Amino acid sequence: MATKQRVVITGAGTGIGRACAHRFAKDGAELLLIGRRRGPLEKVYDELSENLVEIASVDCAEQSAVTNAINKFGDKGGINVLVANAGINPQRANALDTDADKWWETLEVNIGGVHYCCQAALPHMLQNAANPERGAIVTVGSIAGMAGMKERAAYGPSKAAVINYTKALAIDFGKQGVRANCVCPGFVVTDINRDWLDSLASNVRQEIEQRHVLGLGNPEAVAEAIHFLASPAASWITGVELAVDGGWRAS
Repeated sequence: MATKQRVVITGAGTGIGRACAHRFAKDGAELLLIGRRRGPLEKVYDELSENLVEIASVDCAEQSAVTNAINKFGDKGGINVLVANAGINPQRANALDTDADKWWETLEVNIGGVHYCCQAALPHMLQNAANPERGAIVTVGSIAGMAGMKERAAYGPSKAAVINYTKALAIDFGKQGVRANCVCPGFVVTDINRDWLDSLASNVRQEIEQRHVLGLGNPEAVAEAIHFLASPAASWITGVELAVDGGWRAS
């Protein structure tokens, strides 16, 4: 019988992170769900009450706190998968209008948080000596990190850094059995994005919707791509940036 995966998911209380928790739970994975707000984490915990689930209400940009949470989970039975999903976009602005505090906050969470989580999870993966594939890391970038995007002067570069960082992980740890790939979603209708979309002028929203050939995304569709890249079915895939965007980049 295959060993159950032990999976760490950040930003797990809502949106793509929550959908990932549900997707991995279908396979009976043992989960550590990390997020800044305890309320949403507890709700997901209750939804997955039949599974072995732990939650940690910490900010991924706080290195010591997130490292302690991941080590506590990893020390109990190892880590097979890290889904580094936590990210923020506190200000949609161009370079002139970007607030300095928002700039650094975006970088601290979006790339700093990914680094801290990977740095904590990797030693546990590398200890999985009995398995030739010792671990899989899936980071969450964005189409805004694959090409320039209007009023994303902080968010876009932070996600471009995530893509590049993921490729570095793939090169540095591939020979040791750890794969690393980056999923880059298009516009996904989450609670936060729904409010933003509803605030747009009708012609602007229509333009965004039309460029997504397959329509706007949902968290479950992105979670399926993440689950695939973390699974043995993707055993010969590493260092990839995968646009999960309903055809945005093709249009």
